[in-house]
Amino acid sequence: MGRKASRNTSIEALRLIAVAGIAIFHTFQWTFQAVCTSLPEYEPLAAFPYSGALGFINLLGCWANEVFFMISGYFLIPSAVRALQNGSSAQCLVYKSFTRLKKIVLPTLFYCTACLFVSMYVYPLPEISLHEIGWLTLGIEFIWVYAASVLLVPMIALARQRIGSKRAPFVVALLVFATFGINCYIAATANEVAGVVLWRKLMSAVTYLVAFIAAGEMRFVLEHHGNASGAQKSKIALIGLAAATIALELLLSANSQYDALWKLSYKSTSVISFILAAASVAAAALHQPRHEVPAADKTIMSLAAGTLAFYAVQSFTCNVWRPIFDKAIYTMATGIQTGEPHPADAILLGILMSLCLALALLLVDIVRRAVVDAIKARMNS
Repeated sequence: MGRKASRNTSIEALRLIAVAGIAIFHTFQWTFQAVCTSLPEYEPLAAFPYSGALGFINLLGCWANEVFFMISGYFLIPSAVRALQNGSSAQCLVYKSFTRLKKIVLPTLFYCTACLFVSMYVYPLPEISLHEIGWLTLGIEFIWVYAASVLLVPMIALARQRIGSKRAPFVVALLVFATFGINCYIAATANEVAGVVLWRKLMSAVTYLVAFIAAGEMRFVLEHHGNASGAQKSKIALIGLAAATIALELLLSANSQYDALWKLSYKSTSVISFILAAASVAAAALHQPRHEVPAADKTIMSLAAGTLAFYAVQSFTCNVWRPIFDKAIYTMATGIQTGEPHPADAILLGILMSLCLALALLLVDIVRRAVVDAIKARMNS
């Protein structure tokens, strides 16, 4: 595949959809938890089909995280493997990984500094201070795991070269099955068991890396078997999987199986979200658009480039926007002011607020990149 094929608009559009999924998931995160724990004030949202819709939204967030890692693994791992096959050294791959790491860390540090400045001198952001580290560690765990995955690309490529192209798919498949076997065991463990939350967080990070590796291997498989027929089949498979997932969520909702709805998804440890993410990446990778629209393509690329910035700022400011969003959703869902509950409207409102927040943060990062490029151009001249 040439460079243009490697970075097609369909893949970047999928990345943008994943941003929307993460935004919507975080907006409804505590609302969904309240429904699953049967808090009486959230009874309107616990009814069928609204709890099913919230369950699907929760899976959407898991799916989005998987998609982001899979897209990167889909490009970076095969590129490194081919570089080794063409005579590049491991040291050269390590250098490239550190170059990519700089593109991850520097924008993240910029937004860390910006949010800290705002919190100290403009408006206090809860938990954002020099005396707390949670917002810099688990608060943006997603980004640090991604950075670690990028650094591991040379090792992954070397390991695949040693394993061999024939055995690699089976080794990766075994890794995936083992990972989700552990995930399913943890999900089935009673919530009262000590340490289960910590284990789920740790396995979430492990599963991100496994998704990254699996997508890299998936690209080799798609390049060997993918064609026009494969593109159509991947789309049909994706639609079928999505329909089956929605049906399952609605079935659990109809039977008030809130515990099952909760256990079906936790960050990236959901096997359903993993399968959906793999199908989504395959469908996007094999898709060949009939008509090119340069303006639309450029817009998609520009917005999608701000994914990590969006995630960082959304996390840093979550204690500001989330209470506002939660109150708006709760007020409309319960009808506490009007006397008539509107759960469907509350879900639609939450989705709309999420998309507006995501778009605003992506636009902010476009401005940041434009300023950085202008400064670089000025310095070079």
